[in-house]
Amino acid sequence: MMLRRTPLRLVALCLVPAVAGAQVTAPPPAAVPPAASVRAPAPAPAPEVEPPEVRVDAQTAPPPPRAETPPVQPRPSDVWIGGHWHWENGAYAWVPGYWAPPPAPGYVWVPARWVQRESMWYFRAGHWKPAAGTSAAVVAPPGGAAVAVQPAPPAVISEARPVTPYAGAVWNPGYWSWNGIQYVWIAGGWIAPRPGYAWIPGHWKATPYGWRWVPGHWRRV
Repeated sequence: MMLRRTPLRLVALCLVPAVAGAQVTAPPPAAVPPAASVRAPAPAPAPEVEPPEVRVDAQTAPPPPRAETPPVQPRPSDVWIGGHWHWENGAYAWVPGYWAPPPAPGYVWVPARWVQRESMWYFRAGHWKPAAGTSAAVVAPPGGAAVAVQPAPPAVISEARPVTPYAGAVWNPGYWSWNGIQYVWIAGGWIAPRPGYAWIPGHWKATPYGWRWVPGHWRRV
């Protein structure tokens, strides 16, 4: 009895459905550890940078500061900026104090001062600085070293003068002050007279580089 051989091609075709119908299971993905949480470092507080000292040709010490009686505080947030001696035209000239608002909450006022180095005197302008624990830039008011401001100051505000506190008092008119961010109005007030001198109010002067503040001062008459 002879056996009939099955062709190899037929065997292969019979196996194809079995292979095709088999279910292939993919291996599970490898576990990926969660990304570590990275927190950006807190910005370091801005260091305090005082205005530079300005050398003058004075070889004598400035006079003692004058006693001032501040006028009525215009706003609850205003801070009294005490007067100081300013060197101009070869002589010391007194710049009276005034009320001014801080450039932003959390600022304190550092008064102007004179420093002697050997036989010469140097002037360091007053400036606003952030209080301890805050981060902000130092802002200097108009006065001291000349600073050019690009935007022009607004028109001067017409003020109603209060009653003269005493005979001979001199009216110091209000003016626009640049606090490093914007112009703020400083109300006028009465100041003590100085015999033999006339008061020249502070004012803004246009220059090719911007607007420069000329502090008020006494001029001999």
